[in-house]
Amino acid sequence: MIARQVARVAVFTSPRAGSGARREQIPRLLELLNRDKISIELIHQPQQLRDWIDQTTVLGGESPGEASSVIVAAGGDGTVTLAASLIHATRENSAADQANLPLLVPLPLGTENLLARYFGHQADAEQVRETILRGPIDLIDLGLVQRPNQRCHPMLTMVSCGFDADVVRRLHLRRRGHIRRLSYLGPILRSIGRYRFPELVVQSIDNDHVEREIRCGWAMVFNLPRYGGGLTIEPDALGNDGFFDVITFAGRGIASGLKYVAGIRSGRHLSDGGVQRFRSRDIRITSEQRVHYQIDGDYIGRLPIEISIRPHAIALLLPAVLK
Repeated sequence: MIARQVARVAVFTSPRAGSGARREQIPRLLELLNRDKISIELIHQPQQLRDWIDQTTVLGGESPGEASSVIVAAGGDGTVTLAASLIHATRENSAADQANLPLLVPLPLGTENLLARYFGHQADAEQVRETILRGPIDLIDLGLVQRPNQRCHPMLTMVSCGFDADVVRRLHLRRRGHIRRLSYLGPILRSIGRYRFPELVVQSIDNDHVEREIRCGWAMVFNLPRYGGGLTIEPDALGNDGFFDVITFAGRGIASGLKYVAGIRSGRHLSDGGVQRFRSRDIRITSEQRVHYQIDGDYIGRLPIEISIRPHAIALLLPAVLK
């Protein structure tokens, strides 16, 4: 495949992102792109990236297949999602054409890297360079999650409300440095002992009309069929079909929750009579009690929330095959 003409690349990362050999991929990527005589900017702050996107949008690109600017999101799922949201915000605020917006590519340095793992991206500078120059484009959907009268939070992979969000909240409150899978053990045990599975009300909305309502103890909304720990909870989710895939679990106690977890691990949860699934573009989730939610593995806050979809909002570069 002939290399696309790329004039500008922003590498967006946190100084704390990654460790060891994976962290060394950032300077290696900068070295490779310098050899290609591509203008590079290393960015650590969201406002810096917003300004960079605004500038490159004004400068313009050519066509969606030959856009002249690329953002490398070097970090975990939160870094990729934040970069995607800033691209979308520029499009919404300036009515910029898709052809002038930056392409997005992950450099996975986080613990789970759900999106990167799903599409086959690796923490490898050579692969990222090849993807920037020759990777095919997939226009993927972006979710927007909002509490009443508060700002939207972006979502690329999934939102969950209930037991696992309580685990993520407990981890968030005690987080010190890099997260490893073992870091979840303590929060999981505390949630098993203390979480009471309050009732959730999950609604599918169409033009402010409630099309469907489910009352349950645990709910998840997927844009991509990925979850932490290598689990596949909603296998039918597609990131470019303009719909969310919703899955709810009726049980409202720790015994039911552990049964569902066991079913998910064995792949038998979809045949459970307490599991319901549906697809929707707009979803509302509420509870009369205090229930927390997480987005793409990051703790965000408490219900209620409304989730809406923006089809084909992000131009994601898929991995190119290394020669």
